[in-house]
Amino acid sequence: MKVGVLLPSRFEDPGEFLADARAMEAAGVDSVWMEDDGGHDPLLALAAIAAVTGQLCLGLILPNSSSAFESVSWRGFETLQHLSRRRGMVGVSQGDKIVSPQTEWRRVEVPADREAWAKILEQAGPEVGGVLVPMDPRLLDILRHPEDAIDRSDLQLAQG
Repeated sequence: MKVGVLLPSRFEDPGEFLADARAMEAAGVDSVWMEDDGGHDPLLALAAIAAVTGQLCLGLILPNSSSAFESVSWRGFETLQHLSRRRGMVGVSQGDKIVSPQTEWRRVEVPADREAWAKILEQAGPEVGGVLVPMDPRLLDILRHPEDAIDRSDLQLAQG
């Protein structure tokens, strides 16, 4: 099952933001996603992530409305595709699902611990190709050490 991480569009330090994306890539995350929720421009932020990563797919989430497709800068998206070597994706929000041409993603909550994470993955179901979880410092440790029983909620993401 693929794992995607929803990054916030509001962030203070660009270095920390990009370090978080790199840390998620190192932890084996398939993709990072952003949606336009009034913060920084998601296409520009995804382009910055493309410059510092080599494997992550870069997802843009659009609301489920025809006006959302009209408001997207498709020229900007094609530039993202070029800069990322075709790693960009677009998904449409449909309640707790994000539907993209490649995969259907289910939005899930941040797991409290490894046991909760295992349960989330188990309950996602075979019809879903991936889970999309909001960015959280606990997530990095769970992804890097899925079998470890030690709770390391005290860990913070690397800052670069």
